[in-house]
Amino acid sequence: MGQMWDIQASARHIALPPMRVPRGYVIILTALLTVVVPLSGWAVGGFDQAELLWQVPLIAVNTLPLLLIRRNPLVVVLCFSISYPLWLTFGGESHILQSLPTLVAMYALGTWDRPLWLRAIGLATPMWMVGAALAGRWDAEPLELSFVAVVFVVVWGLGVLLAQRREYTLELEAKTASLERAERRLADQAVTEERQRIAREIHDVIAHAMSVITVQAGVGAHLIETRPSQAAESLTVIEHTGREALVEMRRMLSVLQSADSEGDSLGPQPGLADLPNLVQQLRHAGVDVDMAFHGGSRPLPTGLNLAAFRVAQEGLTNVAKHAPGSKASVEVRYLPDWLQLTVRNRVVGNGRSIVPGQGIRGMRERVSLYDGALDIDIVDGEFRLEVKFPIGEIA
Repeated sequence: MGQMWDIQASARHIALPPMRVPRGYVIILTALLTVVVPLSGWAVGGFDQAELLWQVPLIAVNTLPLLLIRRNPLVVVLCFSISYPLWLTFGGESHILQSLPTLVAMYALGTWDRPLWLRAIGLATPMWMVGAALAGRWDAEPLELSFVAVVFVVVWGLGVLLAQRREYTLELEAKTASLERAERRLADQAVTEERQRIAREIHDVIAHAMSVITVQAGVGAHLIETRPSQAAESLTVIEHTGREALVEMRRMLSVLQSADSEGDSLGPQPGLADLPNLVQQLRHAGVDVDMAFHGGSRPLPTGLNLAAFRVAQEGLTNVAKHAPGSKASVEVRYLPDWLQLTVRNRVVGNGRSIVPGQGIRGMRERVSLYDGALDIDIVDGEFRLEVKFPIGEIA
């Protein structure tokens, strides 16, 4: 919702670029109308060379201001509202084609990238012209001027509609660009989260496998001369553990290698049902582990089931790594509203504190993802890891 609000806010405050007609077109149009305005008047009243002295300046002020139309069309419209009445006042013949310069300026004013109230000031021009004609200020047909004034207003309105349509289009483009940026950010975030998840998975797999292999290798090296049969069992455990680790790593890395691979081809994720196999591996590795399930087991979501298994795996792996020879226990309790998992073991040596590492950080992230609570503490020489997941809604 916050991202959508930012997108809408940025679209509302978008700076609209001005609508610019190429300068060359403006020069050509101005030159053309500079010819049309006097020729239309001369076609009605005839050409008088003696009148050129005052006609040329009036022709110029009725056409040349169009050169400023790209900069400020309102000034051009107001200029024409004065210059054309002067043309009629000094005896110039009126013709409908002489309204073309003002018509062009009114359209440009409607499309101007300025507030509507400022553009509406230009509507005073047709009102002023009609009012002056009705009051007899100059010799012009009021009906004809009224028709021209209506056309001015209509053309101005068309320009306003075009500007609004253009503003709407630019706003849509801005929203589309913002949505694309937000989509890219979400995609990058999803990739980052997936990489972090896979990093945690690889850490859990490697840490567990290497701990078992290290313990078994030490046992095999110690017994290879005195009890070769037990040393052979240790080598078997090493082989089995290594193969399982390779299978899990291959499954996870295949996700990175192929974005189009289907999830079913990757095989099922481990869960609490695989906890006995994990305990059996550790027992073969020489770790004395007791396991107990309390309460009636129930189906769990795949992600929560995986998270609980990984927490148990990390806890038991830490026993093999940091407390070799210590007796450990793992308990799983299915309570009415909670799934409680506890791993305990005796602390070896003078351990008094817990140093958070990658494994503990990974466990906290997994637990928090499912609104669980993780408690790790050392009490009376016993290391205790307890995690609780809410499952009341599942029940």
